[in-house]
Amino acid sequence: MPNVASLNSLPYRHVLPHTTALSPAGRLSIGGCDLRELAETYGSPLYVFDEQDFRETAREYQREFASHWPEVSVLYAAKAYLSLPLANIVAEEGMGMDVVSGGELAIARAAGFPSSRLYFHGNNKSAEELAAAVSGDPVGRVVVDNFHELTELNRIAGEHATRQPILLRVSPNVDPHTHAKTTTGVLDSKFGFAIANGDAEKAVAAAI
Repeated sequence: MPNVASLNSLPYRHVLPHTTALSPAGRLSIGGCDLRELAETYGSPLYVFDEQDFRETAREYQREFASHWPEVSVLYAAKAYLSLPLANIVAEEGMGMDVVSGGELAIARAAGFPSSRLYFHGNNKSAEELAAAVSGDPVGRVVVDNFHELTELNRIAGEHATRQPILLRVSPNVDPHTHAKTTTGVLDSKFGFAIANGDAEKAVAAAI
């Protein structure tokens, strides 16, 4: 039996997978796999993903959000980690996926991820990436970050004879009082259209 008391005393216990266990001998396991044995087999450092924990967490997020907002869409951020098997799991759990590069988009499509549940984010998309997003089976939404991108997307969508659904990223001018490098919602942020100076309203008018 796992030594639960010792397990709960581990630093950062709250971020460990639900299946984490600690044997009386002090051996840590995740999903029934002994981590020392995994390291000896595959080397270290080693990334270990617990499918059961991932699926349970995905369902919990969707259940909790849906209990308040029935039409909500929960997205997995591909930049956290993406592979063909993980993309399949995300799809099977009914989630959407937020991709931020042509590479992530290519992996999602190679996995057969439903295009309608793909959201293409990022503040520096190239023309080639936008073309990949709207060609063939277009992504569900392109999240537009600036006026240049809005103009480029309109041009590229026209070339592909398609009308691409979008979301506009807005900057609410809210200072979270955190590290400057991770602050994205202030007025002078490079991310999104600012509400305070009227850019967001102009973007809506341009998009329509």
